[in-house]
Amino acid sequence: MSDQIRLTAAPRTELGKGATGRLRRTGRVPGIVYGYKVEPTPVHVDALELYHALHTEAGSNALIRLEFDGETHLTVARDMQRHPVKGETQHVDFLAVNKDVQISVEVPVHLTGDDDLGDDNGVLNQILYTVPVLVKPLDVPNYFELSVEGLEIGDVQRVEDLAGELPEGAEFDIELDRTVVTINAPMSEEALEALEESAGIEADEPEVIGEETDEADEAPAEDGDDQS
Repeated sequence: MSDQIRLTAAPRTELGKGATGRLRRTGRVPGIVYGYKVEPTPVHVDALELYHALHTEAGSNALIRLEFDGETHLTVARDMQRHPVKGETQHVDFLAVNKDVQISVEVPVHLTGDDDLGDDNGVLNQILYTVPVLVKPLDVPNYFELSVEGLEIGDVQRVEDLAGELPEGAEFDIELDRTVVTINAPMSEEALEALEESAGIEADEPEVIGEETDEADEAPAEDGDDQS
């Protein structure tokens, strides 16, 4: 895992929607710290510093040394609430962890060799983009690499094929036979049309602009129209 990231937090003295709104307008992100040896404590952190902390190679699994009230706690960010349009972090939970106790994290799966599949024109289909893992905080991997080089139609890569990427003592928190990647045969246009037909999907008929319907032509005049 990448180096631990330092982040300074300040306690929140005012709570409520109005107070959090004022914090955000000053470039701060409200949050809460809880977990190992920490009483739940409302805090706020600098928005830009938080952004940089969560945009390292470790992503949302970054290990953050959160400093507040004269103490430093090893934390990971959890349950981040984001603005629906801007994508900015609106609230964040910091889970304080024990470096010697496993935590559950979602580790991204990066494929390699996808430009060198077999020669049978197989179509790569990635089913799982992250895999849940139980691992000690200091051992969390940034990602797993899975090679698909040379795979042909019908080949499958499963969670168990990632076992060599696991840190010592870590374990998958998911069934080992779960599919990560499949190589499918390309679908012909005829097969695609048959599939759509079986699913009840029909092509939309083109709309004729400016054409009036018979119902509109035959519609009776509404009450209150001027009469000569």
